[in-house]
Amino acid sequence: AVLMGMGIYFVRREKGVDDFFKGGGRIPWWAAGMSIYATMISAITYLAIPAQAYATDWTYYPMLWMALLVCVLVVHYYLPYFRRSGAASAYAILEERFNVATRLMASALFCAFMVARMALVMYLPSLALSAVTGIDIGLCIVLMGLVTVAYCTMGGVEAVVWGDVVQGFILVGGAVFAALYLWGNTEGGFAGAWKIAVDDDKMRLFVWSLDYRRVTFWVAILGGGIANNLISYTSDQSVIQRYMATRDERSAGRSLFLNGFMNIFVSVVFYFIGTGLYTFYKSHPTSLDADLLHTDAIFPYFMSNQMPAGVAGLLIAAVFAATMSTVSGNINSVSTVISIDFVQRLCPKITDRALLRVARWASFMSGTMGLCIALLMTTWNIASSLDYFNTVLGLLTSGLGGLFAMAVFVPRIKGKAALTGFVAGEAVVFLLFLYTDVNFFLFGGIGIVVSIFVAWLASLFINEQLEGRV
Repeated sequence: AVLMGMGIYFVRREKGVDDFFKGGGRIPWWAAGMSIYATMISAITYLAIPAQAYATDWTYYPMLWMALLVCVLVVHYYLPYFRRSGAASAYAILEERFNVATRLMASALFCAFMVARMALVMYLPSLALSAVTGIDIGLCIVLMGLVTVAYCTMGGVEAVVWGDVVQGFILVGGAVFAALYLWGNTEGGFAGAWKIAVDDDKMRLFVWSLDYRRVTFWVAILGGGIANNLISYTSDQSVIQRYMATRDERSAGRSLFLNGFMNIFVSVVFYFIGTGLYTFYKSHPTSLDADLLHTDAIFPYFMSNQMPAGVAGLLIAAVFAATMSTVSGNINSVSTVISIDFVQRLCPKITDRALLRVARWASFMSGTMGLCIALLMTTWNIASSLDYFNTVLGLLTSGLGGLFAMAVFVPRIKGKAALTGFVAGEAVVFLLFLYTDVNFFLFGGIGIVVSIFVAWLASLFINEQLEGRV
């Protein structure tokens, strides 16, 4: 209800597409930083990371340390590039640097990834609620999807950002309470929980091995940490749109660093929740339902069966509200890309009012597609939603990360060479996925390196002038 009310409030303040896409530059840096954090993780953090830590250990956590390092790189090299452009869509830079074909291809690929991400973000909490309440999972997805589509088509990015801020406080507060409750109620209290976790090697951070098929230290740092974060912060419209909505470049930089610190110091709470779930149920084995089929539902199961009713209800409601907020952000970014990179690019004389109508229709259509795919996912057997998301991230967006790296760091590469490198990088990643056991966290890094190398090699043989607008 609050999110819907915010959508109605902000739609009354909108005076055109600049307000809808960039919030008129009114977003404070701290709100943008919290919104980036919520958009990047949200329900996936709240449910899938505790489930992963419960089932395994902390070997995924070191990759979050790299977010701050990547933010330094983004602020010094990428951010000035985006701010100078001033375009609502990040992919306009690819036309300026390369050509229109590169821009349109990158925009289309981003839209495909965002729709897939929307589906996962709707599917995961619906699966959890279904597991702990018995409500039909399809009904959960439809209800949540319809409310989200209605809310996000009204308020634009400003409503999305402030919705993320509200949910950020609720989610972090709820997570801290849940972690303390779990560790405190394990047999023997905090000391007992720590002993169980250490004895069973549940606090392990590093796997010192050269095995490229597992989440070893170097796989987590280079693949999941540096490469995947670099892709998200430099080629994901839903993230870039946040720091483009701030007042100036300095504010945008602050928002990115705030997000980096939150990744390190806030996300650790979710790993403590996962370990706490393990220690709690090991000391209370009769409290766990042996028929619980989906590990991703373990935290909602604990909420529903062990926590005080009011607190459990608040936490479950917060998970769903955060899911809707994240999906609305994804919908808004897809709407921006479709409106700016396709409609306005192909029809440059379109009026501001007509473009705003296009943006709302694009929001409705993309949200509906995500909802339908989420319903389809209910027929799949996904062992880990976190692993599934990172696999999709590597497959669909590694080439995008490569394109933006070429644009910023390799001036020699022009349009045709960039496209050649992009295609090569994507082809290699899909071949690795189909025919090898390479860990999915490496897909993004491999795709970036291959695309840049092949593009540079192609630039030695392809004689071309800069085809875009400088």
